[in-house]
Amino acid sequence: MPVPTQQVQDCLRRGLDWLVRHLDLVTPEDPYDPEQMKETAELSILYSALTSWSATRGEPALEPIKLHLLTFLAQPELSEWVRKLPAFYSPYVVAYLPLRSVGIRIQAFEEALKPLHRAGYPRALETTPYRELEFQHLAWKAGFTRRPPNCGSLYRRTALARCRNPIYFSAEEVYSVTHTLIYMTDFVGDVCSLGEGEKIRAREIVEALLLHYRRKLDWDLSSELLLNLVGLGAASTPLFANCMRAIAEAWRSDGALPGPAFPSLPPDAVRKQYFQRCYHTTLVGAILCGAYLHWHEDQVDHAGA
Repeated sequence: MPVPTQQVQDCLRRGLDWLVRHLDLVTPEDPYDPEQMKETAELSILYSALTSWSATRGEPALEPIKLHLLTFLAQPELSEWVRKLPAFYSPYVVAYLPLRSVGIRIQAFEEALKPLHRAGYPRALETTPYRELEFQHLAWKAGFTRRPPNCGSLYRRTALARCRNPIYFSAEEVYSVTHTLIYMTDFVGDVCSLGEGEKIRAREIVEALLLHYRRKLDWDLSSELLLNLVGLGAASTPLFANCMRAIAEAWRSDGALPGPAFPSLPPDAVRKQYFQRCYHTTLVGAILCGAYLHWHEDQVDHAGA
């Protein structure tokens, strides 16, 4: 039985409203600390994805998210910081490139990127294969390169390509799998042709991992793995529907989707602690909802063609 799109739409809107109510906590306390830029970069990716899909681009909550991102990233000190310290390319530029992919330009970042790209960044950075795929994907979407991510030798170095049995994966390796597929499918479709045999193998690995994390009630990794199934064209199976409904039922009435550390939240937790345990999972859950609605709309369009 497929997941009702109205239920998915309701989760998306409640999740976006929760994110908007917590935008003040997304802003880094120290904008020059790259470790504090993660939430901003993730929010930018969410905005770019949902704005790109016709099923979700009209969501009212996207406008305050856009305003928040532009207000913060337009500070010239940030782009100057990146230009002076290219090693921080990832957390800062990754927050800008998704906006550029949907037609937004911040002049200070544009001017900072030119000398960095001439100097060989981000290729000059030593990164894991899936992070390199991330850079390639974002640069392609942002219009800096004409080619989508390299699905040849770079893919073959990832945990997904080398996996023989996912039972031994740590959480970090699972995140490598989910991010590899996100960048290779652009969330919702085939960007790099893996070949039918490799697609089937990837789907089998993702579904095996999904069963495990669904049983653990880990809605963070479950959402990312479901997002991978959307990208692999496998969003109509009973397993997908079961896990998608479980996530919808776990979504709290206040709009947050609880993260793995949520059960350890102390009774006297302050707002920031609550935010830290729910932000990433709510954000990924919102992207998943948007991707599913996009996939469903595409299926209806093809059925009526």
